[in-house]
Amino acid sequence: MTKRPVVPLVLSLAAIIAAALTPAGLSGRPIPIWAWGVWLVTMTGAIALFRRAGYTTMDAVRRTSWMLPVVVLFVGPAAWLAPPGSRGVVALALLARAWSAASLGAGIATYLGPGGLARGVRQLGVPVRLADVFEATLASLSIVLRQVQAMLRAREARRPGFGAWSAILVSPVDTLRGFGRLVASLLLRSLERAEAIEQARRARGGTP
Repeated sequence: MTKRPVVPLVLSLAAIIAAALTPAGLSGRPIPIWAWGVWLVTMTGAIALFRRAGYTTMDAVRRTSWMLPVVVLFVGPAAWLAPPGSRGVVALALLARAWSAASLGAGIATYLGPGGLARGVRQLGVPVRLADVFEATLASLSIVLRQVQAMLRAREARRPGFGAWSAILVSPVDTLRGFGRLVASLLLRSLERAEAIEQARRARGGTP
């Protein structure tokens, strides 16, 4: 782990902003050739960060591919606003722009981890109270993510040979209903965990 997480954090944020602001043809103007280069470099940087964190290229692709449905959900209506005849190219450009920027964000979060992100924010000179809130938020999200992973492993252990979404095409209603129960259980467990953490904080002398 780098001793100066603020450096990769700032560089990644600058690259994300650059990729997000690169024109994608919504204004009706042709998409510049260099825009595709920006998105390619951004995606390459995301994969490089995942590799620095100990993941393979295929792992990096799998860890970012889950964002594609969400990206497509927003890209479709936006591309429809483009001039007729260029909607396909604009949709592809919007997809490349959103996916590369989001992947780089996921890459820097994976590379630095919650602790590195918190230190990077403090090294940026962010007000102490805001930095404390940010660090507490990251810690809570980490707990929730670990809880989700444990629940998914337990769910798959009860159904050997089947993945979490393996039955979505065969029985979509039952699959979504099962994930609805999982989310409800996750909410209850998260509330219990948050209450336990708050009680521990107060036991150590924290103010209410």
